[in-house]
This record gives sequence, C-alpha cells and structure tokens, in this order.
Amino acid sequence: MVEAQGDDPEVMHQRMAAAVETCVQEIRAIQKKARSSGKPDRPRWPMIVLRSPKGWTGPKKVDGHRVEGFWRAHQVTRVRKLKKNPEHLRIVEQWMRSYKPEELFD
Repeated sequence: MVEAQGDDPEVMHQRMAAAVETCVQEIRAIQKKARSSGKPDRPRWPMIVLRSPKGWTGPKKVDGHRVEGFWRAHQVTRVRKLKKNPEHLRIVEQWMRSYKPEELFD
C-alpha cells in the first residue's frame, strides 16, 4: 500500500506521481516474477490510498459557511441559484477556472 496524504496541490501532485510510479514498478516486478518462475501465484497488487480534505478543490466557503474539509463539501447544491445570485456565480466561475481549462482544452 502506498499512501499520499496532504492538501497542497503542488506537493500532492508530486506525491501522487511518486505513488503511481511505485505501484507501476511493483506491478512490473510481480509480472516478471510470474513470467520467469512459471508458477501460478495470487499476488498482492499495490494499492494507493489518497487522503485529502473533503471538497479539497472546491470552494473554501459559501455564504460564510465552511465547505472544504467539512460535511458541506458533499452538498454541491450549496452554491445554487446562479442566475439570481452573482456571488454564487462568481464562486462557481472561480472554482471552475482553477482547473485551468484553457490549458486542458484547445
């Protein structure tokens, strides 16, 4: 088992990349052993456990209520009535722009 834990996106990106690399190396070692020995085995495949705050990449607060790291993170409807509430529209736009769609899509 490989763990990746934290809340800083830059640090977590590196930790997750390292976790995936560790798992890939373990899988390759398992495959190599199975192919070279010719003996069937039930390997223990690697697993990644990610620990991050609930709603980690979403809005931190909505209407003065904490969302990230709180049970409200599961209530996407917390940001609603976007046509009537310009502040909620701003929150959603800022959240969506944080994913940098201009870099992801052409």
